[in-house]
Amino acid sequence: MVETEIVNSSVQEVSTAVISTLIAAGLIDPKKKEKKARVNWERLLAYEYVEKFYAETPHWFRIEVGPMPKGETNPIYSKTRRWADCVLRMPDHMLCIEFKMKAEPNVVSQLVHYAELVPQTPIFKKYSQIPVKIKVVCAMIDDITHKFIEEQGIDVEIYKPSNYEAWYQQVMLKKY
Repeated sequence: MVETEIVNSSVQEVSTAVISTLIAAGLIDPKKKEKKARVNWERLLAYEYVEKFYAETPHWFRIEVGPMPKGETNPIYSKTRRWADCVLRMPDHMLCIEFKMKAEPNVVSQLVHYAELVPQTPIFKKYSQIPVKIKVVCAMIDDITHKFIEEQGIDVEIYKPSNYEAWYQQVMLKKY
């Protein structure tokens, strides 16, 4: 009787029945929902901004900043170091830019920390004697945050990238 049922069933039906039995027995995990691909909104903001305003200036995107820890080279070091969105070599200073679609007050501590780390970064050792300036480039910022960041001596620039409308629809409108 069982053989007749299998013969008359499609491969899909049999495989579904076997998988259901294995899941019920706890031998395999049920199929997990596919995660939506994460969109890195700020990456496009960074690329567009630098291309538009600093195309001819030496620049590094998503660069590890800070000293290399003493000891053996180990992949774990990349987990303990910080990553600046962009560092530019200007004629008389280094410029560290943090890009945010929506700037928040916590960007201040990030940038202040990066400004301390840039001169200690091995790749920037030859520029360690010149000043490091810091800047926030964002697509959106509220007045209170804007004032707070500028009061800390950090430049703020508003720049809306080509993906702004899609970001606003998919991220900002979903929050409220």
